[in-house]
Amino acid sequence: MTVRVRIAPSPTGDPHVGTAYIGLINYCFAKRHGGKFILRIEDTDQSRCTPESAKAIYDSMHWLGLHYDEGPDIGGPHGPYTQSERVAQGIYQRYADQLIEQGDAYYCFCTSHDLEQMRKRQLASGEPVMYDRRHRGMDLGEAKDRIAKGEPYVVRMKTDLEGEHVYKDRLRKQPVVKGWKEIDDQVLLKSDGWPTYHLAAVVDDHLMGITHVIRAEEWLNSLPKHTWLNRKLGFTAPEYVHVGLLRNADKSKISKRKNPTSLLWYNQQGYLPEALLNFLALLGHSMPDGREKFTLAELAETFDLDRINVAGPVFDLAKLRHLQGLYFRELDTERVRAEVHRAVDARFLDLLPLLRERMVFGGDFCAQSEPFYAEKVEPHPDHLVPKGMDKTQAKTVLEQIQSALKRYVASDGAQWTAVGLETFFRTLLEEKASEETAANPEAKPVLWANKNVFMLLRVAVTGRKESPPLFDTLAQVGQLRVLERLGLAQQKLR
Repeated sequence: MTVRVRIAPSPTGDPHVGTAYIGLINYCFAKRHGGKFILRIEDTDQSRCTPESAKAIYDSMHWLGLHYDEGPDIGGPHGPYTQSERVAQGIYQRYADQLIEQGDAYYCFCTSHDLEQMRKRQLASGEPVMYDRRHRGMDLGEAKDRIAKGEPYVVRMKTDLEGEHVYKDRLRKQPVVKGWKEIDDQVLLKSDGWPTYHLAAVVDDHLMGITHVIRAEEWLNSLPKHTWLNRKLGFTAPEYVHVGLLRNADKSKISKRKNPTSLLWYNQQGYLPEALLNFLALLGHSMPDGREKFTLAELAETFDLDRINVAGPVFDLAKLRHLQGLYFRELDTERVRAEVHRAVDARFLDLLPLLRERMVFGGDFCAQSEPFYAEKVEPHPDHLVPKGMDKTQAKTVLEQIQSALKRYVASDGAQWTAVGLETFFRTLLEEKASEETAANPEAKPVLWANKNVFMLLRVAVTGRKESPPLFDTLAQVGQLRVLERLGLAQQKLR
């Protein structure tokens, strides 16, 4: 048997560091066993997927050196490798029709209103929130008559109602057990004719000859549906292996609120791909000889899937920075020169319009741009206390700004742009100033006066009392460093 593994990201934004982690494991497993590593693009969510995001995935994988053997941009014998193209070929419809004719799936005609009322009733009565299977027993002829009349429908799987689903994952001590009656009659084909992830992934894995599906443990809940689909469609199921999710320091699932999750960010910050891969490998795997530093080829040569630690690896940027330093200091002079030029060039066009008015010589760019490149800045504590405030008040304002900014970053639709940040801060300051005035109607707002807060922000984030326009500066410094610097500024005011 030739080992064939895949990663299947959705192009709905910047490529995620979790994709690189899962990709690294699959890549090394394939290389260790003389197999094939495939990239598939799962773009069935047409409202969110974009060609730009798909290209960013290809570029990021090539930047990292995780070169796939088959994929949308390079082709292969099992294409197309983009699900939207496979939808156009009618692949998923054929398998949905097969399940219908076998009696293993059925047509459901519930409207969104029906489903919402169902959910409310179940919540009110303390029942599990899931589809109540009301159309499960409908006569197939009646269902087809309703479809012929133009009534919208979806196709749902007819899940088993008795017994348990039991699966022994090779990386887990205890089998994964779940009662079939607890598993929803999952939608397989949506009303627009597009498949859900579950049908598309199982069908594509079969048609592409995937032997092992190595993925994050968040898919454990979907495992019964996938093994069920393989069985009902007559497929030989691949081996499913579930590795631990990348975690923040507090053990929560890695998120952009607490760690940079975009692979583009690591590229733009100048991280070396070999250092990033080394770091990701150490999160879930270890070398037999205990080495901390190793190449991708060395990892692939000794890789053992059974050595993967599923205990929720903690994503520690300090550890990554340490490895980055080890790799960077070993570079030859020409590679260092190239990395310096890359770091400057990557941001030059964005920063020059902000710095140009303060420049007299070309070298001034280095001094003026220091707050945008530096890991930390060192504001003078006295400069962090605007007129009319004391240290305690300034610290309180910074704490509240940092908390509000974290909530904003985690919210849907948050835009880390000069326009988005200006709208956020002006709205926040209006609300806070109103609260301050309500508490003391006779006095003008001091703590939340625009002038004071904007100066406080400027000094905390840049370490300077003068800088380019504030909101452009915040946008270019970046989310992670702005939040970190707000925290460091609070420490200086103790």
